Amino acid sequence: MSELKDRVFIITGSGGAIAGPIIDAFAAAGAHLVLAEAHDSARVRERAAQTGGLMVQVDLATAAGAETMVGAAEERFGRVDGLIHTVGGFAMGRLHEVDPAQYDRMFDLNVRTLFHAVRAMLPRLLARGDGFLAGIAAGPGWSGSAPGMSLYGAAKSAATTLLRSLDEELAGTAIQVAIVYPMGAVDTPGNRKEMPDADPSRWIDPGAIAQALLFAATRGPRGRMREFPVWPPR
Repeated sequence: MSELKDRVFIITGSGGAIAGPIIDAFAAAGAHLVLAEAHDSARVRERAAQTGGLMVQVDLATAAGAETMVGAAEERFGRVDGLIHTVGGFAMGRLHEVDPAQYDRMFDLNVRTLFHAVRAMLPRLLARGDGFLAGIAAGPGWSGSAPGMSLYGAAKSAATTLLRSLDEELAGTAIQVAIVYPMGAVDTPGNRKEMPDADPSRWIDPGAIAQALLFAATRGPRGRMREFPVWPPR
């Protein structure tokens, strides 16, 4: 998928700070965008209007919500070529100290939504044998360890394994899978609020994540790359 002009990409979690630069980068590359969000969002409506895209409000914790999302993309643009899944959640906590409800929240946000979104997309991509699927992992998915945030690390590791396994299942097709790993804090308004004493100039620029995904989406099948760690400044 070396050329993105007129390709149709679904970007989930489109109201988020990480999604913003991704939307801008793919729109600038000529892609048509479907912006999926769980809540009615003025920010997503504005992003859709600015890029000529379509906003879809869906619950990706359900299979029905994911099918609605993909169906809306096909109805508007006649096809769908790629999915960039940015939905996720973070929580600190040592394993024996966290509220048991955190287990469901971490796995619902980081794994269940990914599963439903990918599963809804795959029949369309398999019918053509071509397409692009990407997810945002995290450092624990790369290293396999997350002391002090065990459930978050376990969920991101599960999402990473899901995408790696999917890539192997897609052998023999031109459907590409990309996994981006922010290897540290990302400079978002939420992180600035939660860590007011930290130096955000030492954090990862969300634009670097967008550029990694754009690079991944434009690789041909003979030069594909699957895993993209994105590091903070030295």
